[in-house]
Amino acid sequence: MRKMKVTKVVTMDFHDLRSSLAESSTSNAGSKYLEPAAPRPERHNFRWLIVGILSLLAATNYLDRGNLSVAAPLIMHDLHIGNTLMGIILSSFVWPYAIMNLPTGWAIDRFGARLILAAGAGSWSVVAALTGFARTASMFIGLRMSLGICEAPLFPAALKATNSWFPDREKAVATGVYIAATQVGLALAPPIATVLIYLVGWPMMFMVMGALGLLATLGWLLIYREPAQQRWLHPDELLYIRSGQAAIASDVERETASLALREWTALFRYTTVWGLMSAAFCLQYVFWFYITWLPTYLQNVQKFDLHRVGIFAAFPYLAGGVAVVLGGRASDWLILHGMDALVARRRVIALSALLTAATMLATAFCKGHAQATTLLTMGMFTYSLASASFWALATAIVETPRCVASIGSIQNFGGFLGGACAPIWTGIAVDHFGGFKTALLIAGAMSLLASVLYGGVLQKRIPV
Repeated sequence: MRKMKVTKVVTMDFHDLRSSLAESSTSNAGSKYLEPAAPRPERHNFRWLIVGILSLLAATNYLDRGNLSVAAPLIMHDLHIGNTLMGIILSSFVWPYAIMNLPTGWAIDRFGARLILAAGAGSWSVVAALTGFARTASMFIGLRMSLGICEAPLFPAALKATNSWFPDREKAVATGVYIAATQVGLALAPPIATVLIYLVGWPMMFMVMGALGLLATLGWLLIYREPAQQRWLHPDELLYIRSGQAAIASDVERETASLALREWTALFRYTTVWGLMSAAFCLQYVFWFYITWLPTYLQNVQKFDLHRVGIFAAFPYLAGGVAVVLGGRASDWLILHGMDALVARRRVIALSALLTAATMLATAFCKGHAQATTLLTMGMFTYSLASASFWALATAIVETPRCVASIGSIQNFGGFLGGACAPIWTGIAVDHFGGFKTALLIAGAMSLLASVLYGGVLQKRIPV
């Protein structure tokens, strides 16, 4: 009964507001920013509970991604694995993850975020736990490939949910919260994994972390529904959300229409889509250098013992978690003060990538523990300034929300191709081309190229 009442109230209010919303949408067509016609409900913030459960999923997801890099030195010792082979093991997650982003994005636009993300989260948690039983390099490769397949729905589904649950003015901030949670997961992975390894060994460490993901999956199933279907959502909050979404003012019906497969394949006709993938390739390369090789760099180059690695490897991700929120607020602030949404997102990303390039290049020539830790922390901070805008860019670069998950996943596909190359190229550079100094120079060059692409190339919207 409550559900029918909510739908009715919102439908009536939309009819009353539609002309004013359409006028606002037209005047803001360049920026794709719409000031909500309904006031923000002070005591009704259910939308932030959605961000909370997404953040929990993201944190546990990144615990599973980051724990292997912490255990890598011990696994290499126990299984007699070299740097190059470990690079292949570390990258085996990324290749299937990157490829699965493509069909996953379409599936989310077609069938909805709730079902696809629940299936993915439950599956990746089981696979993460099974990693504790691996005893050969081939077993690790197979399980990490399976983990990559299962984890692909996370960010496209989160982006789709955020696009449904938040007005335009809050999307980057909301995105920044659960992206920051990934940094928290990465920050917690070294100390938690280190403690678990000391207490119960690295096999049981994988099993414990996998169990945490199952709890987050249960929370998602209990809480998430589309806004109009969520009986716990107050009508005032639903009206605030909907009246602040520019696409609804101009095209209410198309918002809920599913995306046909032929429409998805047609997206690749646009040069902007290929530009997104190329820029993301370069930007994500840097991140996956951190997530896969940072503990080994600290242990082998800076001569930290495992205990100190567990502590100092967390610093960059803690700084990154702060930067994600700051960067999201910065791009929202630029839009609020009149800048076109696409331009605001691109400029924040480009500046972030430029600063990251400078810190990575400086790290290549640093000396001593203090310099290395400081520069690596600064590098993750500057990189993370782009994270919220990176995902919010998918909502700013399209004309309707129907293919938001698809564009986000296509962009992420390009990013994870870069992420797949980073562990292998780093391992090869360390073994054959000058060690970590060369690897850091390559990462810096990738970040510099990303700055050029985001700052000067991605200027046209996708007309869908």
